[in-house]
Amino acid sequence: MIKVLFFIFLINFSVFAKVLHVGVILEHHSESSKATLDILKEELSKNFAGTEFQPQISEIFYLTDHNIQDGVNKLNSNSKVDGIFILTCSPLENIKNLKSDKFYSVPLGFGSKSKNISKNINYVYSNLSLNELLLPFKDLSGVNEVDVLISNMDEHNLKNLEKTTNIPGIKVNVMRSSKENLFKASDRGVPSFLIDFNEELDPYAYSGLTLDKELRKRLRAASLNYMFFKTKKDMGQIVEVNEPRKDIYLNSPVASKIGLYPNLIFLQEISHLNESKLQSPKLSLKAAVDRALNENLDLLRIKQNVFTNYYSSKVANSKRLPQLTANVNYNALDDTSPNVVAGGATNSVTSYLQLSQVIFSDQINASVFIEKLALDSSRKAYEQEKLNTIYYVASTYVYILQLDAQLKIQMSNYSLLRETLDVAKINYNVGAGGLQDVYRLESDVANALSNISNVKGELRSQEIYLNSLLNNPQDKRYSYESIDDIQQYFLLSENLGKNFAFGSEKSKKIENFLVKETLLGSNALQQLDNNIKGKEREYLANSRERYLPTVKAFGNYNKNNLVTPWGKNSNRNFPDEYWEAGVGVSLPIVSGGEIHYNAQKIKSELKSLEYNKLSLTNNLTKEVLQIYTELLTNYVQSYTTGISSDVAKKNLNIVKNLYAEGSINITDFLSAQNNALSQELNHVIENFNLINSTLKLENLYGKSSITLTAKEKEQLLLKLQNEIEN
Repeated sequence: MIKVLFFIFLINFSVFAKVLHVGVILEHHSESSKATLDILKEELSKNFAGTEFQPQISEIFYLTDHNIQDGVNKLNSNSKVDGIFILTCSPLENIKNLKSDKFYSVPLGFGSKSKNISKNINYVYSNLSLNELLLPFKDLSGVNEVDVLISNMDEHNLKNLEKTTNIPGIKVNVMRSSKENLFKASDRGVPSFLIDFNEELDPYAYSGLTLDKELRKRLRAASLNYMFFKTKKDMGQIVEVNEPRKDIYLNSPVASKIGLYPNLIFLQEISHLNESKLQSPKLSLKAAVDRALNENLDLLRIKQNVFTNYYSSKVANSKRLPQLTANVNYNALDDTSPNVVAGGATNSVTSYLQLSQVIFSDQINASVFIEKLALDSSRKAYEQEKLNTIYYVASTYVYILQLDAQLKIQMSNYSLLRETLDVAKINYNVGAGGLQDVYRLESDVANALSNISNVKGELRSQEIYLNSLLNNPQDKRYSYESIDDIQQYFLLSENLGKNFAFGSEKSKKIENFLVKETLLGSNALQQLDNNIKGKEREYLANSRERYLPTVKAFGNYNKNNLVTPWGKNSNRNFPDEYWEAGVGVSLPIVSGGEIHYNAQKIKSELKSLEYNKLSLTNNLTKEVLQIYTELLTNYVQSYTTGISSDVAKKNLNIVKNLYAEGSINITDFLSAQNNALSQELNHVIENFNLINSTLKLENLYGKSSITLTAKEKEQLLLKLQNEIEN
């Protein structure tokens, strides 16, 4: 019954509450303006709870060309509008035509305003001291000037602030914030420091204050004073709030543009390090592999070896084909020579065509056979290099994803430490904490920055290596798929890992399957087999050399031209043109032991190759079993570290709140923070290890999931399933 009455009371209250129509002046249509409006609605609702009034935002005026007075006039003309909130970062001087029956709030001011204002105006402001905020700039090498840009501060306060700011060795220019002034600072190579509630200007500043919490604080004060105004309580006309908290951000793109990336001393004062928001072209893992298979320089070089061996086999085979040669001999004899016959020719030209054909040569046959094996081996080498290239590209890609995840974790950890350092400083100032807490956290903040720098350096190094694998310019940058996105490519991770434990019968069958298929498909083993076959054929040819002759057929067509003073065939009784043909047989009888010793050498080389094949077989078997065991281990580690990471993060949230309340000391907090950081990093690393062990296994197996078609993947899984069920 009590609940029913209470419910009826709420209904009656909401029905009979007096609606207050509120007008708002905002910069322009934007996400920032929308967020500001949402905060104002929330604060109005909270502060008027339990009163007879129900504020409702009924009219919004968006500024163009800073026309605040137009907005005031427009909202004044609406008789229903009871309160007006001027939430603009534009100049607020000389606002006129204020109505005595309306409430006006200007909550986003900086610097004190004249007290001679109407009683229905609420002005919320804070003073600014730039000395502490800008002091880190003196440690930036090459900086002798800084532009400070501030919104909602009149000219008098801007000039006064510039006079009272003193940073040794640095000229400080204080001016009103605008996009134009930010661009001018960048063009001059001068770092800018922005203090403005308009978040859309933030990306154009070198650095500045983050004012999102300050905005809520100001809107809460404005809403509270509106409630006081309507309930006839004392309204604060001019309300001074504490200076904004020292929450400084730095924009890396602007720092790069003006060539002024900060050192670690400056970075220790930074709460947020904003990277470029420009989206680099996305590179999928599949696209990276495809490009490498077409453009990788090492792979292209080995592909040329295939062509070289192809033409070598053609050269060897061409020795079996007919050979036709043209021959011309010119002979000149000194007529004073004793060899000159009286009346004989002193100059002569002899020419002939020779046609030869190998009828049988076991040595040529062996050479052709061996060259064909060499061609096949070069193709196997190329296929293996393709698998290696896929592994290098995929493992580098996945490692980049791991580093990117680590960077996000380290950045989050840095933000947490900065926030906790602020709490420790506040606690120290009010006597609720010791200076040792501040020192420990400052040390941890510096260490967190060092970790961020290390991860960034390694990330850049891996991106350079990936570009070299893809034969791209070294400075090319990409955005990447997530680790979850690339899981779809791989067959041999979850399919082999999640269902089978160490030593189980099914696990043994999978091991046997992997070993058998790896040995059957190994390019290295097939190359060794070709080498063995080649040596066997070489040995056979050598042993046949004593009793299998080389047989060649030949035919010559001759034409002799005798140049004499008396003409053709002078003093000769035979014709100028004739032909001859024959068959040549060659069979070595004694070659000084060369054939015997060559046979012994080939037998020794053959034996070495056979031992090499056995060794490679054993090594491949060992590697497959080791990597499969590693894969199973990594699957378990990925699962368990995921649980540990989630629990550690939940514990950190509890401990963080307890430290903020003063219930625990800094040692407890740092212990929880370090545990959460290490557990989260471990989980990311184990996810990478799981995929990397899959890539190693596929490289040995001889098939890559990334390049298999859907049908090929289905056939492979079916083959595996049949092996398990038998």
